[in-house]
Amino acid sequence: MVTNAGDNTVTLLVGVAGGRLEPLGSAIPSGNEPSDVDAIDLDHDGDVDLVVANHETSKISVLLNDGNARFRPAPGSPFESGARPHVHGLATGDFNGDGWSDVAVESADTSEIRLLPGGPRGFTEPISVAVGTMPYFRLGAADVTGDGIPDVLVPGHGDNTVRIVHRGKSGLAMSSRKVRLSDKPWMVVGDDVSADRRNDLIVVHSDAVSVWLATSRGFSPSPGSPFRIATATEAATGDLNGDGIADVAIGPWDGNEVTIIEGGTLTVRKIRACGRPIGLAIADLDGDQRGELLVACATENKLVVLKWPETK
Repeated sequence: MVTNAGDNTVTLLVGVAGGRLEPLGSAIPSGNEPSDVDAIDLDHDGDVDLVVANHETSKISVLLNDGNARFRPAPGSPFESGARPHVHGLATGDFNGDGWSDVAVESADTSEIRLLPGGPRGFTEPISVAVGTMPYFRLGAADVTGDGIPDVLVPGHGDNTVRIVHRGKSGLAMSSRKVRLSDKPWMVVGDDVSADRRNDLIVVHSDAVSVWLATSRGFSPSPGSPFRIATATEAATGDLNGDGIADVAIGPWDGNEVTIIEGGTLTVRKIRACGRPIGLAIADLDGDQRGELLVACATENKLVVLKWPETK
């Protein structure tokens, strides 16, 4: 999926023979200025639906899949999150452990996250969780507390921290665990880059990416962290080389190169992509057990697909 902020749509690209991507039908109306999109089965009917963050508003749009990749707005969409002043990105997962997918967004002006709990009848009323700092810009989702339930990873822009929201005894609450950073975070991703079966933290700063390895007591910076990357804006994780370890791809606001941090060794490589490569994803398009790097480039209005070893 690719969001098109210029005309308030989402383009759906499907894999075809040879690992290529082709647009499926016309662009899908997706609400005001879509800035982030995720695919997840919200209604438990076996196919993926689309959840879209509508920038410059406090709402998210939900597009339900009819089973044939035709999408329609869910009843009540767009849904009010209560975020202030507006949403940028979103995180999805079963954060409260009830078996239904939820959606979390940041609320910078109120120092909280807003969660729309999913259920058999759709979303219930949004709830707030105070995080003790200004959360900004994009939340993450991964189980970093080890209870088997995804946590919400919060970039604490107000005090240079990463905060973790998890399921507590009486509902969602902020964990006592937090990571203190040397610079403001913009985005947090959780994945296992050290092959120890524990999710680590990848944090995007203004001109760097820091990698925090999970330990029995919390997180510690990896060797070489923070990795200096000018105007770092976006990060995505996935297995590019088929070794079973998550790699990290980072796109900058200025320039035309994507930086790759190879999982395990944390070797840093750069690959030329296209202008302002700030939309990133890693997915196995051709079934060879190695993820392709998908790069959406803002200044050239195109999507580039790179395979290993092209990413070396």
